[in-house]
Amino acid sequence: MEVVWTETALETFFKVVDYLYDHWYSKEIETFENNVEALIERIASFNQICPESKLFGYRKCVIDEHNSLIYHVVNNTFLLVTFIDNRSQHSF
Repeated sequence: MEVVWTETALETFFKVVDYLYDHWYSKEIETFENNVEALIERIASFNQICPESKLFGYRKCVIDEHNSLIYHVVNNTFLLVTFIDNRSQHSF
């Protein structure tokens, strides 16, 4: 399955990494990046592994206590939509 990062997914991913860089240690950044990479690999193999989000056709995967990944599967493409803060108000 092809994995495609949207511009929003890239922006929100790096926003989390920047926050971790400013407020935590390199270990937390590495853990976050490894968790995201492992999650993407699992989703690419089992695209319905995460529950559906509030929006039809989208799925929400919890990465850690504070962050989740929103994705959408179209045909044989796994589209990374955005990363969200679990503590925020969002439509997903």
